[in-house]
Amino acid sequence: MENELQDRVAIITGAAGGIGSRIAKAYSHAGACVVLASRNQQNLEAIAEEIRSSGGQVLVVPTDVTQPEAVENMVARAIDTFNRIDVMINN
Repeated sequence: MENELQDRVAIITGAAGGIGSRIAKAYSHAGACVVLASRNQQNLEAIAEEIRSSGGQVLVVPTDVTQPEAVENMVARAIDTFNRIDVMINN
């Protein structure tokens, strides 16, 4: 998985805990830039700090995926920051 994800950009929804946070950490460890999305900004920031401390690139975008405008904002911020999206995990 590491070679496949090196320098890829991945959005992960539900990234504030559970499987979502584990996916985010695994993708970052494999070399991907990760966009963390969830409604819980406090948890997202804690996970982002963990990823940053191990050298990963991460963007936190608090997002309620039931709101179309919030999802559009999440995608726009990911593209503005990393210039593209390669993977989207809707957790």
